[in-house]
Amino acid sequence: MSPSHPVLAELPGVWRRTLVREADGSTDRVTAVTWVQGPALFGDLRRPQGLDALVGRACLADLDRPRLLALCGQKAFAGTLEQRGDTFSWVRRIDLHPSAPLPDAGTLRREGGVLVEKGLHEPYLEHWEPVERSPRSSAAALLTDPAAGCAGVLVRAGSWFCYARDRSVPLPAPRVPLVEQVRGCADHAAAVALLDCEVSIGRVRADRWEIVSSTLPQRIGAQLRPELSGAGDRLRIRDTDPRGLARPRDWELVRIEGQAGQLAARPATN
Repeated sequence: MSPSHPVLAELPGVWRRTLVREADGSTDRVTAVTWVQGPALFGDLRRPQGLDALVGRACLADLDRPRLLALCGQKAFAGTLEQRGDTFSWVRRIDLHPSAPLPDAGTLRREGGVLVEKGLHEPYLEHWEPVERSPRSSAAALLTDPAAGCAGVLVRAGSWFCYARDRSVPLPAPRVPLVEQVRGCADHAAAVALLDCEVSIGRVRADRWEIVSSTLPQRIGAQLRPELSGAGDRLRIRDTDPRGLARPRDWELVRIEGQAGQLAARPATN
């Protein structure tokens, strides 16, 4: 592989998108897009301009239908980045939206300080600039909550993290756009449940893991406080329900990448 093409081991860190040119030729430079990459696991959050001002910090359950529909304008997903030759595939384990009909795959090439991504199955182009590079200080975990029946991902990349939690109930219509499913819900609680999928981006400062951006408005500004169990096989996260009530969640660690200690704000307890 030529020097202009990165390998997976060089990608851990935080990347911010500065440009996308879609398949239809339209461009976007204003959507806030952050990609947090671990050794292989990753998280990606894309929030339209002005969403915070429209939705505020209200709890998900307190939002009216128009603001719930506005949240559908976000894109957020997490999973595993795989490389085969010069092709990269973002395999999504958690996704706010129904699965796309085509795989998320493309090529990556360095052009100066920019990482250029070109779609393999669709003719899109994205420019990514590094926020923080951390090939030697990244870690990640694939999580499962058997009680709730959902998956999770936690990625630490230097002083940044991404926490993703799937909804407990799968989308009832896996091929119908999310906005149409939310609009068509007769029951408010059912509409809220469709959007109760978290992808949060945050910063680590000492023992403080503060969320700075999230699919869930009530999570912005919250502390994640991940804590390993004494045996090192469980991770407790300070989670909340759609009403904003505290709900500590005990995750089982399915797979760990890197050093587990980098994924905890506190040392292991018995």
